[in-house]
Amino acid sequence: MNIKQRSVRSFEIEVEEIDKIKSFVEKRLEQLKNYPIFVKTSKQEIKDYLTSLNLEVFFVSSDFESSNKKIELDSPKEIKNDIIVEEKIEIVKSKTKVFDRIIRGGEEIISDDNLVFLKRINSGAKIKSSSNIEAFDEISGYLECNGDYLIIKNSAKGTIIFNGDEIKDVDSLSLIDRNGIKILSSK
Repeated sequence: MNIKQRSVRSFEIEVEEIDKIKSFVEKRLEQLKNYPIFVKTSKQEIKDYLTSLNLEVFFVSSDFESSNKKIELDSPKEIKNDIIVEEKIEIVKSKTKVFDRIIRGGEEIISDDNLVFLKRINSGAKIKSSSNIEAFDEISGYLECNGDYLIIKNSAKGTIIFNGDEIKDVDSLSLIDRNGIKILSSK
């Protein structure tokens, strides 16, 4: 069994006017495709409209305040008291730790926080985070990121693992996420 904790970003919408939701969605459709959307509404017309767009929409019947109550649900993708049929989503405020120093060989940093490294990670150093990592200098050690994204500048000598996949031959500032590698700036 493999269990991972994830921070989830989502849209929370409370609406009763179809024109308002249409205007909102039309302006942000591309962005909305990437996030779960929690909607509190009693209007079937709004539910039908959002469902027709093939977005990840969940209809809630309670306030958006967090709750630990567990109850049985009537239908898929419907939430009552903040519990979802497929999974429980927990909104967690993530912390970020910034390291403005060289990470020496033999050092081991294992964290659930976002990590930012401004200087070199030497051979023999081990970095592991279940959140995001940003490394803006050479990586000669071992770096494992299990978050939503990884930003690295140079991986020629190090071992880089992103969500179980080894990343090789990055020689310019690059963003790595579930969609692949995107070069942010050339050498």
